Amino acid sequence: MRAEASRYFTVEQLEELAVAKYIEAALTPEGNEREELLLEAKRFASRAKMKSWLMGEMGIAPPRRDYH
Repeated sequence: MRAEASRYFTVEQLEELAVAKYIEAALTPEGNEREELLLEAKRFASRAKMKSWLMGEMGIAPPRRDYH
């Protein structure tokens, strides 16, 4: 995580990292490692939400992906 902390991520990248951490946590047995993965997932999701909100406040619409 140290190398990632200094990078700038897009909203999409932050969302993808959050999903990946949630999936990894779901596949990890209960315990400290799982709790840490869940915390990381929540941090990435929170950053994505905040960055999306800030971009909206600045009038910059983040690109939307069509999932269907």
